[in-house]
Amino acid sequence: MDYVIVSEDLTKIFKSKKKEVVAVDHISLKIKRGEFFGLLGPNGAGKTTYTKMLVTLLIPDEGEAWIDGFSILKEPVEVRKRVGWMMGETGGRALYWRLSGYDNLMFFARLQNVPKDVAKRRINAMIKFLGLEKDIHKLVMNYSTGMRVKLMLIRALIHNPDILILDEPTLGLDVESARNVRMLLRELVDRAKKTILFTSHNMQEVEMLCDRMAVINRGKIIFLGTPRELREKVANMKVVEIRLVEDKGVLEDIIKKLEQLPVVNGILSKEVSERNIVIRVLVTDYFTAIPEITSTLREYNIESVQRMLPTLEEAFLKLAGTEPRV
Repeated sequence: MDYVIVSEDLTKIFKSKKKEVVAVDHISLKIKRGEFFGLLGPNGAGKTTYTKMLVTLLIPDEGEAWIDGFSILKEPVEVRKRVGWMMGETGGRALYWRLSGYDNLMFFARLQNVPKDVAKRRINAMIKFLGLEKDIHKLVMNYSTGMRVKLMLIRALIHNPDILILDEPTLGLDVESARNVRMLLRELVDRAKKTILFTSHNMQEVEMLCDRMAVINRGKIIFLGTPRELREKVANMKVVEIRLVEDKGVLEDIIKKLEQLPVVNGILSKEVSERNIVIRVLVTDYFTAIPEITSTLREYNIESVQRMLPTLEEAFLKLAGTEPRV
C-alpha cells in the first residue's frame, strides 16, 4: 500500500507557568496516495495543531511524520515543496494584507520557484474559476473572509502540489463558491490523482467528499473509517423525525412538550421555515416513542412522525460525547 502521509505517535504539548495542554496525543495515522481524507473534531480537539505539524509550521514534542517519504523533522524543505497548505485563519498569518491579492499570489509562486509565465496562467485560471477577477488587485486588508479563503486556496494550488492539506477550505464562502470549491477538490482527487487531507465542520461536506475520515477528540483519534462506518458505529442511536405544517410561532411550545416526555432523551435539531417545522429527537424506544409523540402533538398539524438513521453530524457528536440539546 502506497501511503503518502504517515504519522507515528505525533504529539504536541503547549506549556505555560500554570498548566500544560496536550493538544495532540500520540496520533498515528496513514493516508493513502490519491485519497480524500477528512479530519473532524470539536473546537480545540487538536485538528489544526496536527496539520500544522505535518506542514512543518510546528515542531512535535514527540513522534515523527513523513510526507511522501520525507521526514517533517529532518527534511522540512522537501516536505514544503510537495505540500499545498491552507490554514483556517482567514488569511491573518498566511497572507500579506498590505499587498494586493495578485501580488500575494505572484510572491508565493516565486517562493515555490514557479516560472512567471506559468504562475500568471494558473493565477488567471483560478481567479476566474473562483470569481475573484474584479477584486484580485485590491489590497487583502479590504477582502472579506470568503475572498481571503479563495486567495489562500489559490496559494495552496499555485505550485501544483501532489498533496493538499487544507483547514476549513470552504469557510466563509457563499453557497455557489463553496459548491465550486468542493467540485474542484473532488476533481483534483479523481482526475489529477492528488491526495487531500482536510478539516471541516460541515458534516454534509465530509460525507459528500471523503473516502475516509478520522474523528479527533482531546488530541486522540477516537474513530477511523468511512462516513458510512461512522453512522453504523452509532446505529444504536434511535432517532425520530417529526414534520409539522405549522407556523414557527408554536415551536417553543412543541419543544417544551417533547422535552417533558420520558421517552425523549434529547432534541437533536430543529429546522424552521415559513410554514414548516422539522424536529429530530433522540428516543429510548421507537415503538413507544412514535405513538406517544403523535398523541402529545395531536393538536398540531402533523405531516409525519418516523424513525430515521442518525445523520453524520449526529453520529459525530454522539461519538465525541457532545450531543446537542436545543
